[in-house]
Amino acid sequence: MKAPVNPPLSKERMVAVSAQWRRFVAGMPVDEAIMRPVILQSWQRCRQAGFRADTLALCPIDAAGLARSIAENQELVDTAKQVMDRLAHSIHLSSSVVTLVDVSGLVLHVSATREDLENVPYGAPGRRCDETTLGTNGMGVCLVERRPVHVIASEHYSASLHYLSCSAAPVHDSAGRFLGAINLAISTENFHQHTLGLVEAAAHAIEEHLRLRSLARTQRIILELLDDGVIVLAGDGTITSINRQACAMLGLSADATGKNIRTFIRASDVFKSILADGKTFHDREVIFGLRHGERSCALSCAPFADGGVILTLRETRRMRKYAARVAGAKAVYTFDNIVGESKALREAIRLARVASQGEATTLLLGESGTGKELFAQAIHNAGNRSKGPFVVVNCGALPRNLVQSELFGYVAGAFSGALKEGSPGKFELADGGTIFLDEIGEMPLEAQVSLLRLLQESEVTRLGGQEAKRINVRIIAATNKDLPTAVRNNAFRGDLYYRLNVLSIQIPPLRHREDDVLLLTRVFMDKFKRSLCKPELEVTREAMAALAAHHWPGNVRELENCIERLVNVACDGRIDIADLPQDVMADMVRGRQPLPGEAAMSLKRIQKALILETLRETGGNFRRTSTLLNISRTTLYAKLKQYGITADSFRAS
Repeated sequence: MKAPVNPPLSKERMVAVSAQWRRFVAGMPVDEAIMRPVILQSWQRCRQAGFRADTLALCPIDAAGLARSIAENQELVDTAKQVMDRLAHSIHLSSSVVTLVDVSGLVLHVSATREDLENVPYGAPGRRCDETTLGTNGMGVCLVERRPVHVIASEHYSASLHYLSCSAAPVHDSAGRFLGAINLAISTENFHQHTLGLVEAAAHAIEEHLRLRSLARTQRIILELLDDGVIVLAGDGTITSINRQACAMLGLSADATGKNIRTFIRASDVFKSILADGKTFHDREVIFGLRHGERSCALSCAPFADGGVILTLRETRRMRKYAARVAGAKAVYTFDNIVGESKALREAIRLARVASQGEATTLLLGESGTGKELFAQAIHNAGNRSKGPFVVVNCGALPRNLVQSELFGYVAGAFSGALKEGSPGKFELADGGTIFLDEIGEMPLEAQVSLLRLLQESEVTRLGGQEAKRINVRIIAATNKDLPTAVRNNAFRGDLYYRLNVLSIQIPPLRHREDDVLLLTRVFMDKFKRSLCKPELEVTREAMAALAAHHWPGNVRELENCIERLVNVACDGRIDIADLPQDVMADMVRGRQPLPGEAAMSLKRIQKALILETLRETGGNFRRTSTLLNISRTTLYAKLKQYGITADSFRAS
């Protein structure tokens, strides 16, 4: 018959165990029905280690080891102290000592009176209480078994400890990692069967505190990682928790916790109403009066049970930046994406680079399809606002009755159908970045008045509102209209035109960039071959020449659409002159009506384009060029002189 795990404590049992201890140290067999296996196994380990049962030599205090272990287990020590002190206080009349040890058995902390500690000398911080140092004892056995255990009187292996009884329980962290043990040593006459339960409860309390500390630490880390400011307020406005982002937004120091929020914010009626109402709301725009100015932010509130609230603060400018991104307002093109070598285009790029290094309002002039938005994005990305929003407004596409609200926003209830919380306009969304006003010539006169005021004051007032908001926006406008003529016809405000026309850039049409047509054609061919998975595709010289000779009224946009169509319909890996669109073919066959200031398309123009393309193909080799064109070299020289073509440039490339 095996001994029960927790046998009842009685005088008879204590006498029986004492007798078995004497038999064991004398080398005689013991009655396993009396001895608990956990104690007998510990005795056997002590005997194998050569531990003496008649004397007990205390190890010296390891001050250096104690300092290292406390540093490694600081959170455990800080947490266990409170629980241990309460446990020792609750049984202070019982000559008890509560001890905390690490996994090696080193005593980290003791809760006891000086008199009680003298009764248990091995419990001083810095001493070791493992099984190899003290023999069978509560802490030593617990460290081996890693489960709750008590050692009563003569169950101790050393006779010097038979006057004590110990109860020990292991302590784990929130991840289940074994940290050490807590032990209660008490005079045997004061020991009670339920003492182990008290120690287990204390160990559980320590573990729970450690779990809560870990949870609080994790929550704190999460709060600090948030891009939003978070403030937790008690019912009276006291700050119980605040993260670093909220401190930065409100200009508070890290020691703001424990102070009332009203001491930092002027005219804090907003907090008074928030705490009084206790209602949930989201992203309400609020302007806080701080000690060093004002701060506009979007405020959200979530009350909790004891009358306090959790506040979330988001920077208005950052929210608008995100809103602009969600709306697709992002500049992706740079000057590297502008393809062309013509003199007129190079001059436009030079001026655009100059514009990108300043803040001057820029006006882009050019026909539809010349790439005005491409230039606007390149200017934005090359400047110091590249990390800010890039908002595009097509003034010609806005409904006339919604222009004001779209550009400048509106307040709650400004008009029928308005959102109840109001809405920011495009200029507010572009705050800190660039707004591109495309087709500015189509803007209604009433909206031009508001735009002029914004340019002069750098302020925007929402439709239906009274409060002007400061904004910092760089304006790039574009038009394909003749604005000076529109000013003379009273279709565009002259004062606004002069404000916009600080730096104007003329983007040339494609018909004035004759040599760039072939370069752009190759770029678009490569682009669409990749996207349509057509790696092998040849364009004949005649087709290239016809593309170069076409006048392209839709400019680069038309050319790109044409190449996409050709790549889609191409058969047998070849694009010939017969595959070209009808309008390009018509130019070749019958010529066309000239545009203002432009001569009609002629066979000479087609001939020049064909010679240029052949020279590119042959790398400037006259013999091969004349052979492919089926003309003599003398005729080729004459044509080169006639058209002002230099073959050396093709050889160099």
